[in-house]
Amino acid sequence: MTDVPMPERSARTMAWLGDAEFEREVRVRLARRGDFPTDRLHAMKARVVCAEAQAELLATLEPNLDEAEAGVVRRARNLNIKAGGRGVRSTRDYRSSTALEALVAHWCLGPAEGRLRYEALVIPWLEARIDAALVVARHAPKRG
Repeated sequence: MTDVPMPERSARTMAWLGDAEFEREVRVRLARRGDFPTDRLHAMKARVVCAEAQAELLATLEPNLDEAEAGVVRRARNLNIKAGGRGVRSTRDYRSSTALEALVAHWCLGPAEGRLRYEALVIPWLEARIDAALVVARHAPKRG
């Protein structure tokens, strides 16, 4: 296997890696908030990781992106999409979520300063979304 630098990886590969990193981050932060039944953890995670939420996050980030970051977003957003993701109602949201995931890989798996950008720009949004998901979960009727 060749060791290709992250910025030279395909946008599809970067989105695949960024998807895993973003979801891992959400799962870890949810688990730190307390023990919940796994069905509730999954529901809370889904509120943050869904394409619509990721598209919303990308829209708030875009004005703050530098040229290289905007290039990653552009490349990933323009991928040929064969089919929308599970339950995604909008192709635009699906493309934006793919672009966000590629950007997450660019930040988290590239040079150290990228991780700092991720923590400064994404983590506050994630924390707010997790707070909102926890409020909804606490008010949801208990099953069983």
